Amino acid sequence: MQTEKDFFEFLDRIAVNTWPAETSSMVDHWLVRASQGITKRANSVFAVGPYPREDNWLSRVEQFYHSHGLPAIFHISHASPEQLDLLLQDQGYELDTPCLMMTADSSFVAAKALTYMQKKYLTSLSVDVHISETLTPEWLDAFLHLEKYPEERRSFYQGLCDRMPSPKAFISLKEGGQIVALGTAIVEGTWAGFVNVIVHEEHRGKGYGYAILHAMTTWSMTQGAAQQYLQVISNNTPAVSLYGNLGYQTKYGYHYRVKYDLTALVSS
Repeated sequence: MQTEKDFFEFLDRIAVNTWPAETSSMVDHWLVRASQGITKRANSVFAVGPYPREDNWLSRVEQFYHSHGLPAIFHISHASPEQLDLLLQDQGYELDTPCLMMTADSSFVAAKALTYMQKKYLTSLSVDVHISETLTPEWLDAFLHLEKYPEERRSFYQGLCDRMPSPKAFISLKEGGQIVALGTAIVEGTWAGFVNVIVHEEHRGKGYGYAILHAMTTWSMTQGAAQQYLQVISNNTPAVSLYGNLGYQTKYGYHYRVKYDLTALVSS
């Protein structure tokens, strides 16, 4: 019988597939990821399941990140080994970026999102939905602009989106020819994962958050996704509230442990 921790591990394992790193290595069964230091998800140890069998697993992890000129980062969730968080804290790792894993029933989200859209007078006549199963230059241009990311990040996100498994869709909403919201949906089995969800800051509060979630959900349902999940920084109150209104529930939290100073490895 599946336990609660089994379910947490299952969700973590499908979620990790939505954010594939540029470079990775294995320390026993733990995935160690590096991607130019851009995003913690793509530059951290996926510490799920039991501890590695090698006694020197921590040294191997730190050597990996030191060789890439990066801090050592661990993804810590309820599917991680017991006491790992305290062990890393004792080794000088700082707690960073508490996040939530939230899930919902797809048909419920679709219905609730449509209701909120109607309250905001958003219809198919006022919003154009664009769906592409491959990354387009227009989508990536808009994503970098809305996130206010520098041009230097273009190659990372281009590669990340190319590596994402299929079926996937890059979805955007346009009003008056301008992209006002966008997101990426990735389906694995009966689950859809949503990433890169953002609404133009000048158009927030107008219902576009509900509209982009509706578009992502309905596309995912055509791919067989009956359930969906997303990961959100816990102090992002507007986003957490939006997801809660659509029926999302927090299943568990996760965070990172970061060790920035690996200079001791140079002299060891």
